[in-house]
Amino acid sequence: RLLERRNLCIERINSIEGLEVATPKGAFYMFIRLTDERWKSNDKEFVLKLLHEEFVLVVHGSGFSNEFGSGHFRIVFLPELKLLNEAFDRIERFLKKYRK
Repeated sequence: RLLERRNLCIERINSIEGLEVATPKGAFYMFIRLTDERWKSNDKEFVLKLLHEEFVLVVHGSGFSNEFGSGHFRIVFLPELKLLNEAFDRIERFLKKYRK
């Protein structure tokens, strides 16, 4: 189940403009890189606005490390596939909204 959920997340992330991720080897979380010009320098603002506007809770990468986490956010891929898909639909909608 974890492998299926991990693969779904990788597929969804790779299909969303403004996001990149490396495949985790043994963790149940992912550190997603923000490549979108508006957000790549402010992951904390991204996380807060995403929560308030789309009700998706993720963790800002700079909270883990300014050097290595800045411009990233972290998710866990333990939820069911339906919930993961819903979260990625909301993240994609949020990114598109601010790209306009």
